[in-house]
Amino acid sequence: MEQWVALIRDQEMPIFGHTVQSIVSVAEDDDAPAAELAGVVLKDASLTARVLKLVNSIYYNPQRQQMSTISRAVVVLGFNTVRNMCLSISLVDAFVRGNARDRLTHALARAIHAAVQARSIAITRGDDSPEEVFIATLLYHIGDMAFWCFSGEAGDELDAVMKQPGYTPEQAQQEVLGFPLRALSNSLANEWQLCTLLQDVINHPRDAGERGRNILLAHEVAESAEKQGWESPETQEVIQRIAKLSGRSGKNCIDQIHHNAREAAEIATYYGAASAAQAIPVPSGGARTMAVEPVIDYPQPDGMLQLRILRELSMQLDSGTDLNTMMEMVMEGIYRGVGMDRVLFAMLTPDQKGLRAKFCLGHGNEKLKNSFHFIRLPEARNIFFEVIDQGNSMLVDCERHKELRALVGNAVTSVIGRCPFLLSAVAINGRGIGLLFADRALSGRAMDEESEESFKHFAKQANMGLALLAGRR
Repeated sequence: MEQWVALIRDQEMPIFGHTVQSIVSVAEDDDAPAAELAGVVLKDASLTARVLKLVNSIYYNPQRQQMSTISRAVVVLGFNTVRNMCLSISLVDAFVRGNARDRLTHALARAIHAAVQARSIAITRGDDSPEEVFIATLLYHIGDMAFWCFSGEAGDELDAVMKQPGYTPEQAQQEVLGFPLRALSNSLANEWQLCTLLQDVINHPRDAGERGRNILLAHEVAESAEKQGWESPETQEVIQRIAKLSGRSGKNCIDQIHHNAREAAEIATYYGAASAAQAIPVPSGGARTMAVEPVIDYPQPDGMLQLRILRELSMQLDSGTDLNTMMEMVMEGIYRGVGMDRVLFAMLTPDQKGLRAKFCLGHGNEKLKNSFHFIRLPEARNIFFEVIDQGNSMLVDCERHKELRALVGNAVTSVIGRCPFLLSAVAINGRGIGLLFADRALSGRAMDEESEESFKHFAKQANMGLALLAGRR
């Protein structure tokens, strides 16, 4: 088991571990101002964008108070809520980027579903910290999720044994691995210094009190609904136990649990776990129990935010930073400040013949990032390579400029959709290394001249920053 912990910690999830430790270290300091947590989050533009999307969702923000900065989110929603949001997103990120194994998808779906159920039960019970219950429930099977994400051949072997009749999951785990995955969850919780409640429930599930029962029942109802269905006697029996714990009537409790399942599917989408969202069992039976489509709040242009990000970018360059951090800040400025649906930074391959996405922000960012891969073909001109070679910035609008249609063929539109979109070459001292892409294709909003100029300004800052970084080498 120590070898598995080391593999996950050092090779497979080091970024998650670093993010968790950064967030936990701030949380442990009672005197730490909200700005410190905001500072940790803002180091990751993708995390920032998704936290802001969550804090403006109806789940966390039913009053719909518009929040455009992490600092304000901490003030309005509270330190613990935003902290646990960051931990949840980081966890989902780590697993969504791993191997898309079916058992991982279902484990992640159950974790998110159970966490939403547990938070609701905790609120009903008057728990002092429903967010702590949420995060402990989400991470309760972190060992299972980490194993199925990175297990390789060992996962194939365990999967085969678990499918054989006569084996409980723990018996199969003990036979193949020599330890139950529950023990791996405990070791990872200790390694990353996750919350005490989580460790108590893993180690002493029968002695964890009402908060522990809350977590265990939430997982039971999530698993039973998935495997047996909402109307099964098994699921109904778990719901009755939840009703007794929370002090609700049976009918009232059923309605709330069905509502929680729909919210869980929505939250999973906000987290970026689309496949897990689809695996969460949503109750059927008329409009009242239909799955709710998440409302996507696309960033609106914000001139003051642009100035703040540009100022922060300048300070980072003065104090010393790297290409990745700088480009993430530039992308955040374009995404949140200029108000785009999607922003992407792609780099040329060393042989200059390929172009592959490196960072991507916006709804469906992982899908776009994974599909944004183009090869330079001598017989077919491509708008992306043309912009890089010419070293310019432009609005690509095939309706207004029909001569561009030859450069925007099916290979391009099959990945990014229809234009218009914005492009800018990214270069170091005149040598093209990649490009920035941004559009509003998902929301259908117009691409106005002011937004185009703002995009070009951020792209110019990126090129100036790259020249500065290159000069320091």
